[in-house]
Amino acid sequence: MKGTLWLLASAGIAAIAAPAAAQVTSGADAPTAPVPASPPQADPPPAGAQSGTPSEAEQGLQEIIVTAQRISESAQRAPIAISVIKSDDLVRQAVTRPEDLSRAVPALVANSAGGAYSTFSVRGVGNATLNAYSDPAVAFNYDGVYIGRPSSTSGTFYDLARVEVLKGPQGTLYGRNATGGAINVIPNRPMLHETSVEGFASYGNYNAVIAQGALNVPIGDSGAFRLSGSHASHDAFMNDATGDQNEWGVRGQVYAELTPELNVRVAADYAHQGNGRSFATYLGATTPTFGPTGFTGYVFTPSGFDESEGILSPRSQAYLASRTIAQAGRAGATIQGRPYNDNGYWGVLLEANWNVGPGTLTVQPAYREAQLNNLITPGMSGAETHERDEQFSLEARYAASLGAIDLLVGGFYFDESIKTNTYFSQLTLVPYQDFTTGTKSYAGFGKLTWHVTPKLSLTAAGRYTQDDKRFDGVSDTYILFCGNPALGNSCPSTPLIPLVPTAADLRAFYAAQGIPVVNVPLFALPASLGGSQTAPFVLNAPLEINAPLNANKFTYRLAADYRISSGSMIYASYETGYHAGGFAFATGLETYKPETIQAWTVGSKNRFFDNKVQLNVEGFYWKYKDQQFTQFGYDLGTPPTTVFLTRNVGKSTIYGIDADAQILVTPNTLLSGSVQYVHTRYDSFVYDLPDQGLPPVTGCPYQPATIVINGISEPVYRVDCSGQPAVNTPKWTFSVNAEQTIPLGDYKIVLQGGTLYRGRAQQDGNFTPYAYAEAGTRSNASIGFGPSDDRWSVTAFVNNIENYRRLFGVSQVPSNGLFVGSYEAPRTYGLRIGGRFR
Repeated sequence: MKGTLWLLASAGIAAIAAPAAAQVTSGADAPTAPVPASPPQADPPPAGAQSGTPSEAEQGLQEIIVTAQRISESAQRAPIAISVIKSDDLVRQAVTRPEDLSRAVPALVANSAGGAYSTFSVRGVGNATLNAYSDPAVAFNYDGVYIGRPSSTSGTFYDLARVEVLKGPQGTLYGRNATGGAINVIPNRPMLHETSVEGFASYGNYNAVIAQGALNVPIGDSGAFRLSGSHASHDAFMNDATGDQNEWGVRGQVYAELTPELNVRVAADYAHQGNGRSFATYLGATTPTFGPTGFTGYVFTPSGFDESEGILSPRSQAYLASRTIAQAGRAGATIQGRPYNDNGYWGVLLEANWNVGPGTLTVQPAYREAQLNNLITPGMSGAETHERDEQFSLEARYAASLGAIDLLVGGFYFDESIKTNTYFSQLTLVPYQDFTTGTKSYAGFGKLTWHVTPKLSLTAAGRYTQDDKRFDGVSDTYILFCGNPALGNSCPSTPLIPLVPTAADLRAFYAAQGIPVVNVPLFALPASLGGSQTAPFVLNAPLEINAPLNANKFTYRLAADYRISSGSMIYASYETGYHAGGFAFATGLETYKPETIQAWTVGSKNRFFDNKVQLNVEGFYWKYKDQQFTQFGYDLGTPPTTVFLTRNVGKSTIYGIDADAQILVTPNTLLSGSVQYVHTRYDSFVYDLPDQGLPPVTGCPYQPATIVINGISEPVYRVDCSGQPAVNTPKWTFSVNAEQTIPLGDYKIVLQGGTLYRGRAQQDGNFTPYAYAEAGTRSNASIGFGPSDDRWSVTAFVNNIENYRRLFGVSQVPSNGLFVGSYEAPRTYGLRIGGRFR
């Protein structure tokens, strides 16, 4: 893969849902045909400045040119559901990390998963991609490059033209891992004939500092250079000094028009993520209860902690120590280690656009690499990861307009290599995982739109994908037992699993304590340890996976759109999608199948009253087969181990409606809002959990059963979660926003405010009744002052006025019944200064 660096170097030598102004055109009749490559324009709004001036607004609502369908077209005339966040809205809402996007796009749920990882979900479709061997269900694209690892999406949110969020499956144009949708992060590009410096800096509570800047310099008459940088940091908002931020990034780009028909852009970027992104709170714990006939159920007792009580605080550690760990026969546990991040990301790309024949050929090779070193503390003890990710991608596509036919054809190649060493100390269990995994994916795609009449267009698109995956690695799991444990502290002096980086260190630790470590296959527990043993011992249960996983799939889209008038259209589509299968270090669940989707969509986009009113509505109905569901839980080994694993949901159904509106009441008054209703249901979701003497802690019905693994009959509980809704997906989400500009001669005051409502939603993958995020609103407000030409601005802001901290990412600690979750950031406020100088 190192050869790709030479390839790129050689080629280089040869408002929530408020409109964004990537390129501004008046009226609703922006072009729909493929647009040939053209030089970048020098018209973006200044960083940190206010929204459009009244002179722009007098033309009506601004029109946005997007590239969501791999061609330049008006967002309002693209027959798909798309939310666009403009650059100054990203600044205003302090979007510096992937999870911050949830504040700007109601249909998107994005959360930090600790360490380097982020999770994304659109309309109830996503995947908790928390390790290096599972893939996301929402495609993340940075500067046109698909990012394979959700752990590599940080360090990209600065000096941006816009962010596009495509809602619904995007398999034909974005590939195998876009069943939920796609996120396109699009940087500002070098601008010809302009020397400029722009940027902003803000300071707020929690010692929060955000600074972003960009320098643009022309190179002769046909080239330009742009250098951008960013820094974002704040102190901890948890009382155990977790939940802080310290990130920075830099990006350089060179653009050149080599001939009137050929332009080339080379870009390189680097970002670093430091400090601890891991933070959590103990929510409470379950305790089994017993009656005359035996087990009667579980009682959940809330911890009584507020949202800022971190799990490393003295109070939390005392709470953890009070819980008995039945398997170890003792209490008194403490968390070892403190969270940290030392993650670096860098990449380089070449983009060449050649106007040839009736269209444009675009070729984009790219190489990206990530070095991850981090430790998280997810409620039990430390989990440390050292990982190196490399990816090379190459996409070539040709877009042309042939009379009544618009054509797009292309090919895509993706080569990913991951080397990981990680361990996760869970008090009584620790897996040491050392593995290499990789993916080679090949795809060809095409899209044809026939403009049958000036009003009616028909579209057919298809994509064929071949995925070749490989996994080679060992999970060396060590499990501590009290011998013949009973409820209570029967082995009070047993040393719990320590936080040590290697299996050799762990063996040495227990050898020094005189505690035996017994090597056994996962399916062969020695009879000598079958119940008569009363002293503590440690089992070593290795699991090795060396296997390929190959799959291919053809996905397609059929659509029609009809232009009722110059400002209104209706559309309908049927689309299929595909999400690649994968591996897991989970006995009995070592692989999981691809998921597929069938999606029906009808919608309408409208501009009324001389472009002063916009109303877009879309209804959707999706049917999933083998939807991937990732959670932290027990595998089916003997003895079972707790790991992150992925199961396939047999069938699921999602349907709903999405609407957004904007009203330009006056040239200085803009109102906007959106609403989404989504109904989700797992129609068939049945899986097995090991019988460990007590039934599982779950909100789903279950019954005893028996399965055979490797020829050995094993008792299990068969859990039926059919009928449950999707996790982390509220039925109702809506937003309301307002912007008022007050002219003051050559100056202006800009007032902005908005609120986002999200309904109640389940946050636990076991569907327990103890882990719901309650409904609430999050409101923001700002007041800015500056000259009418936006040369500079000063803005005071407050975000999350209600101090609403929504719960997310709930998991169970199986060894002691604890429930752990995280809460979103608290209220923040501060002052921002921005400007642009030419």
